[in-house]
Amino acid sequence: MTGDETPVLIVGGSLAGLASALFLAEQGIRPLLVERHPQISAHPRAQAASPRTMELLDAIGLGDEVRAAETPNAQYGDILQVESLAGEELGRFDGPFRHDTHGVSSTGWTLIGQDRLEPILRARAEQLGADIRFGTELVRYVQDADGVNAVIRGVHGVERTVRAQYLIAADGHRSQIRGELGIATTGRGTFGRQMIILFRADLESLVAGRKFFLCFVSNPEVHGVLGQLGAAGTQLWCLAPSLRPEDGHQEYSTERCVALVRAAVGVPDLPLTVTDASSWEIAARVAERFRDGRVFLVGDSAHVMPPTGGFGGNMGLQDAHNLAWKLALVLRGTAGPGLLDSYESERLPVAEFTVEQGVIRYLQRSGLDPEVASRHQPEATVLFGHRYRSVAVLTEDDDPAVVEDPRQASGRPGTRAPYLLLRHGDRDISLADLVRRDFALVAAAGGRAWLDAGATVAAGGIPLGRYLVGADPTADLVDAAGQFPARYGIGDAGAVLVRPDGFVAWRSADLPAEPAESLRRVFARLLATA
Repeated sequence: MTGDETPVLIVGGSLAGLASALFLAEQGIRPLLVERHPQISAHPRAQAASPRTMELLDAIGLGDEVRAAETPNAQYGDILQVESLAGEELGRFDGPFRHDTHGVSSTGWTLIGQDRLEPILRARAEQLGADIRFGTELVRYVQDADGVNAVIRGVHGVERTVRAQYLIAADGHRSQIRGELGIATTGRGTFGRQMIILFRADLESLVAGRKFFLCFVSNPEVHGVLGQLGAAGTQLWCLAPSLRPEDGHQEYSTERCVALVRAAVGVPDLPLTVTDASSWEIAARVAERFRDGRVFLVGDSAHVMPPTGGFGGNMGLQDAHNLAWKLALVLRGTAGPGLLDSYESERLPVAEFTVEQGVIRYLQRSGLDPEVASRHQPEATVLFGHRYRSVAVLTEDDDPAVVEDPRQASGRPGTRAPYLLLRHGDRDISLADLVRRDFALVAAAGGRAWLDAGATVAAGGIPLGRYLVGADPTADLVDAAGQFPARYGIGDAGAVLVRPDGFVAWRSADLPAEPAESLRRVFARLLATA
């Protein structure tokens, strides 16, 4: 049996797994990803990349490519509500993914299904050196104090051993790895099932020139969502009918799928070809732990939530980013292993909060529990309001709140860098958009000594960009209105330290006597090297 070595073995090649491979490769770490299915799924599943996700993709130069691959008719954004496509039109309303930045981001939603997004993530990850193997499954593994020994099996049944320093479990909501680790889940459980039927049919005459992103269908035979997958002329569509909880886990026959499509379209003898069909649970669960030694859970293996709100797939991608930059620092020897404790400390509370918000939106839309409205948080808070507490944040208070309203951002450590456009070269940019792989030390106009201190710290191997903010056009970041100190809660000689994910790690209201020594102590705590 032949063997391989890799710093990180990723199990699962859907959104969270591919994002893990991409963000690690972007950090210069070349992982090995194995996925048992032979190719990326043709099902759109998650339908939109959130503004927070787009910030992360913009930071690595991938955002424009993702926007260019949006789902057909995404530019319309509207939802059509009908008895059937050929039948009575019941209404039209704005979709949930309008390009509203809430005044806290430079970007909005991008309406792209996973079937279009995942190939883009895979291609860039492979371009950066990730080893991605579809048609390859994890057979078994065992971890020890120094790493993970695994056996993988390829398409021809050939088994290979793999030695990895860490393992990322991105193997979905029925995660075998999570089960073998004995990690339980908590939450409301299963609400029902959703199905997706991919089919080809000529529906142009029935669309009749109407412009819509999705079409909600409701009649005695089918309740679901109809959407166009391919460009005009390809005749590729999908139908996502809701199934009753009592239907259980079943895959419908081709005949049943044809009947559902014809009922949704409203043409009893419609010529069509079903190309694929699958179903999944609508559920709410969160793993009790996101880590076991050298094994980390990301995406659906760590949490599942109803599709309402579009939070699920985006949460998985953001899990991947949070973990990737920390793994990279540890693998390069810049940070101590203790930094990895921050992954669960940060992402588990966020998952619990976001799952609850997904449930609230699902229950409201379904009319099942109107009382949950009192716990409904604004979309901006769900997307951007996370507040981390971990070893990777130098917290200033003991406020237990998991979120804050980003429209009234405090600049406190543990929160996303408040949105404020600053002039950088020939473009306007926010601090959350400025970072990519490195930390960013950003000083107010009177704190130039911070930059010298940062240079001293960076010389020791810490990846650290350094920027001075001021009204002077020669400043690194031009703040013509002079808003930066107040927005970030510092004085005219203060500074903030922004992490590679755009979150504030630490701030100083003013300039101490020995800023370099102060920064050394800060990084020793943040990187668990003290």
